[in-house]
Amino acid sequence: MNRQKSALYIAFLLVMILCLWPSSCTQVTKVGVIFVVHGGMDTYQPQYLWDAGIQQFSYDPNHSVYKIVIWNHDWWDAVLQEESSVKFQRKYEFEYERIGGTDPFQSISDQQLLDMEAELAKNTYSIDFEVDWACWMCGDHIDHYPYPRFIYYGPDGPDEGENCTYCGEEEEGGPWPGCNTDRYNVDGPVERLLKKGVTKIIMVDLTVGGVRFSKTYDVVQMTKKRLDEWNTENGTSIPLIWVNDYTNLMERSYPTEPEGWTKSFNPPEPEVDPTVSLEDGTNPIAEDTELAQLHVEGIEAGMSSTVSDADTGVILLNHAINDYNEYFDPKIDDTLTINENIKSLLLSWHPEMDPDNIIGAYMGIKELNPENGLVERNREMRGEDLGNAWLYESDKELPGEEWGYRYWDALEYLKDRGVKHIVIGFTQIVTDSALNLVEIHNQIAKEIGERTWLTYTAGDTTTYPGVGHPFTDYWGNWVDTECGEWELDFTAGTTEVTAGATLTGQTSGATGVIKWVTLESGSFGTGDATGILTLKQVSGTFLADEIITDDQNPAGSATAVGVATMTSSSECCFVMGGCNDPLRPYPPVRQTPLNQKRSDMDPSLAYEVSEYGHLGYDATKGAPNPDGQVQEQYTGTWALYRPPNADPRMGQLLAKHVLKAAIGDLP
Repeated sequence: MNRQKSALYIAFLLVMILCLWPSSCTQVTKVGVIFVVHGGMDTYQPQYLWDAGIQQFSYDPNHSVYKIVIWNHDWWDAVLQEESSVKFQRKYEFEYERIGGTDPFQSISDQQLLDMEAELAKNTYSIDFEVDWACWMCGDHIDHYPYPRFIYYGPDGPDEGENCTYCGEEEEGGPWPGCNTDRYNVDGPVERLLKKGVTKIIMVDLTVGGVRFSKTYDVVQMTKKRLDEWNTENGTSIPLIWVNDYTNLMERSYPTEPEGWTKSFNPPEPEVDPTVSLEDGTNPIAEDTELAQLHVEGIEAGMSSTVSDADTGVILLNHAINDYNEYFDPKIDDTLTINENIKSLLLSWHPEMDPDNIIGAYMGIKELNPENGLVERNREMRGEDLGNAWLYESDKELPGEEWGYRYWDALEYLKDRGVKHIVIGFTQIVTDSALNLVEIHNQIAKEIGERTWLTYTAGDTTTYPGVGHPFTDYWGNWVDTECGEWELDFTAGTTEVTAGATLTGQTSGATGVIKWVTLESGSFGTGDATGILTLKQVSGTFLADEIITDDQNPAGSATAVGVATMTSSSECCFVMGGCNDPLRPYPPVRQTPLNQKRSDMDPSLAYEVSEYGHLGYDATKGAPNPDGQVQEQYTGTWALYRPPNADPRMGQLLAKHVLKAAIGDLP
C-alpha cells in the first residue's frame, strides 16, 4: 500500500515538474478550417451540369427552380432542357475539348489547400487544425457542397415531400452511368469537422479571388444553417468565422424586410435595407498586399519581351454582381481595393509604365432596347453572360472611369492610345480553369484578334492539345444556327396576330413562328388589317388566300396573300466579312420576336473570332484581311496573365489569415 502511495506521489511530482516547462501540459485546441472555392467540373458530364445547377438554385428559396423543380420528379428532366442549360452544354463541350478534356481547377485548388494545411501545422499555439473544403457549385464533388443533405431532403426535412434522387432516367441515353440516387445523402464539410470535435470553424474564401461575393455568402449561410442545427441538437455554441468578412458586414447589411428577401423576390427591391458602412467591415484578404504581389507577378508573366513598359497596357478584368445584390454585396468595392494595390505595386516595380494605361473593366450589361422597351441583351454588349458592376449600397452606381470600363471599351481605349502590348489580368481567379484558359481568350480575341495573341505563332500544345490555341470560329458558339426569315403578306385580319406565336395555315398545314407583325393599313379591331408577317422556322408552304391563325387564345386570324417569300437563308453566317450571299448577312438577323427579350441563343449575339478583331473595323469600308490589319484594327499583341495557381505563397497567405482568426488577432 505504501509502495502504491509512493509511486503515485512520484508520478505526481513528475507531472508537476514537466508542467513547469513552457508548452508542457498545454491543452491542444482543435479548430476546423473550411477552404471555400468556386468549383466547377473536372470533366464535362451532363450529370455534373445537372447537379451544379441544382446546387446553384438550392440557395434561393424565392427562385422558381427551388420552389418547383429540386424536390419534384416531374420537373427533373426539364433542368437540362432550359435555354441556359443548353447554352452551357454547348459552351462546355467546346471548352473542355479544347483543353484536353480535364479542367485543372480542382487539382490546383487541392494543392493550395495542402500548402495552407502545411503552413498551419507549423503554428506554435498548440492548435490542431482540421482542414476541409467547400464549393459554391461543383457538380462532381457533392460531398463538398456546404450542406448536401439539405438538397437531398428539402427544407421540410426527411419526413416530408420527395427526396432529390434524379439520375438522368428521363434523359436521352439515361440513366447516367455510375450515378448514385442517394449521392446527396452524405455529410458535408462542416459535419465532417464537427464530428472530429472542433471547437471553432473558420472559413477562408477564394471563390472569386478573395473578394466578398454573394456566392460565398450563400456557402456561409448554408454552412451556418447546418452548424446552428448541430449546436441545437448537441447543446453546443461552436462559432463560425468567415475570414474575408470578419465583422459579418454582409449579414448586417442584408435586407431585413420583406422577411426572407433575395434578389428573386417579386418585386426585387427590399422594403428595409440596413445601411452599414464599409469602414465598419473591411476584407483582410483583399487588402493584403501579398495577394497583390502574386497578381503583379502574374501580369509580368504576360508581358512581352519586345515591348517596353511605356508601351504596355494592363486591363484588370472582373466579373460583376447580380442585379439587386448591391444592397449587401461589396464585391465591386473589394475588387477596387485589389485593383488599387496591384496598380500601386505595378508602378513601383515598373516606373516607366503610364498610369493611364492601367485600367479596370467588367463584362457586358443589359440595356434598354428603344425598339421594344425591354431591358435585354444586345449586340453591343457582345452577348455575354452578364452582371452589373454596382458599387455596394449605391443607387446602381458604376465604378469611376479608371476602373469602370466595359472590356471592349477598355481595349479600344488602349488601342487608340497606341499601346503595343496589352496584358489582361483577371484577378477574380487565383487558379487556372476553362474560364480563363478558353472563355476569356475568345472574348478578347473577338475584339482585337486571335493572331495578335502573343503566343499565336509558337502555339501552346501543352494547354491546348492538338490545336495549340484556345480560339473558336465564333464566340457565342452556343447560339442557334438557323437564321431563315420569310415574309408573308396578309389581309382581312379580324383578330390580332401576335409576335412570338406559332402561325398555321388552315388549308396547307404550313407553320412558322411569327417574329414581327407589320401593320400597313386597317386594324384588327375593324377586321380589315393588312400588312406583312415576318416568320422564322417555317415548315411547309403557305397557300394564297388560305386562312392563317396563331395559337393564342383567342386565336389571331387573317388571310394569306400569295406564298411566303424567303428573305434570309436558313443557315446563319458567322463570317465577319459576310458570306457572299445576299440572304446571309453578318451579323445574323435577330431571331427573337421583338416583343420578347432577346434570347441567349439568338444568333445575332455571336461574334466571329477573326484574325484581327472587330475593334476599328467597319464592314461597309471593305472586307477584313486574314493576313494583316485593315482600317483601324489593333496592331499590337496581347496576353492573359498567369494566376498564382500552385505557388506555395498562396496557401501561406491563406494560413496567415486563418491563424489570425484562430487566435483572435483580426480587427
